[in-house]
Amino acid sequence: TESCPTPRWRYVVPNGITCVGLLIGLTSVFKAMEGDYVEASWLIVLCVLLDKLDGTMARLLRATSDIGVQLDSFSDFITFGIAPGVLVFLAVWRGDAPGGDIPHESFLIWQGEAMGWLLRALVSIYVLCAVLRLARFNVLTEVEGGSDVFYGLPTTPSGAVIATMFVIMDHHEMWTYMRWLPVLLAALGLLMISDLPLPKIAVRKSNFLNIFQGVNVVIAYLFGFLRIFPEYLLALLVIYAVVGFVWGFVNRNEL
Repeated sequence: TESCPTPRWRYVVPNGITCVGLLIGLTSVFKAMEGDYVEASWLIVLCVLLDKLDGTMARLLRATSDIGVQLDSFSDFITFGIAPGVLVFLAVWRGDAPGGDIPHESFLIWQGEAMGWLLRALVSIYVLCAVLRLARFNVLTEVEGGSDVFYGLPTTPSGAVIATMFVIMDHHEMWTYMRWLPVLLAALGLLMISDLPLPKIAVRKSNFLNIFQGVNVVIAYLFGFLRIFPEYLLALLVIYAVVGFVWGFVNRNEL
């Protein structure tokens, strides 16, 4: 028998979530421009949660589409490429902006014409790597189909690392460490375009791993929406990246 076509409204749900995430990412850029860097950071975290939600809804509703894939990439570029770059650049370059709590003297290292251009270069490396990664991901997905691993660090956790670290450093007044965020930004960019395999978060054969993943995902959504315990969120991201890349390196010949 001929299968029934998917109702159009089903596509609206995941694509609508993607569009909302894009607008929140754009709002994060506006907040950073206004000097409200912590708010801008939490909005990036919110975008991370919505980025995972739209993909889940698309699979549950069987509403995946080529337009959805491209729209998701455009949204990711704004929320996890442009927004973190603008956040770090403005916070470091304009530490005395209205609404900012960051002492300007902590970032004197980036003052001057030469260091100013270096700052721009580091942020540009991150943004460029983000767009290259997203373009490569779309091409590989179209040519090779789905895979159980990512190659390189995805843009979503990259943006989440920067956002959660900024919130933590601002809360604990870690200004000396915060001034090195542009270097971390560029390093994450290079990691995004690397060929290092990283396993995706998916259903495993082990019930323990499935329960562990599920519990932590629920906690991450709860803490993210409530804007609490960014230290926990950052710890999850770091553990996932470190353990995942080690596993990928050990099993690289079998992938």
